[in-house]
Amino acid sequence: MDVMKWPKRVALVGTIAVTVAACAPRMAPPPAFADYAANVQVARLLAGACPSVALDQSAMGAGARDLGVALRDQGFTPDDIAAFPNTLDTGAIEARTRAYLAANAVDLDAPATACTAARAEMDRGSAIGAFLTAG
Repeated sequence: MDVMKWPKRVALVGTIAVTVAACAPRMAPPPAFADYAANVQVARLLAGACPSVALDQSAMGAGARDLGVALRDQGFTPDDIAAFPNTLDTGAIEARTRAYLAANAVDLDAPATACTAARAEMDRGSAIGAFLTAG
């Protein structure tokens, strides 16, 4: 075997490995990630429709950090977690958001309905309410 051809073979194998890794399908995010995304989406919509409520950016940041820690504790790597937003089923998040709005009689064009839902979430101390603040 010609040792001089080894670097080319190693380079070829390395290129193939990188290409396969880049093309490998990413895993879907775990339910906790999808829950966080849906809760953030609902909170944003409620805060956007209700003038007396605002997003609590620090609570959203803390929630994201806590989620990251929990996911790492479950064995997900930082690369896995960083890829989750790109693999999130946005259609499912939109469906969950529409279902929430319907179940809570929220009309985003009627601020009173959004305010009622936002206040209820904050009073309950729910995951959605944690991202809202009276403002």
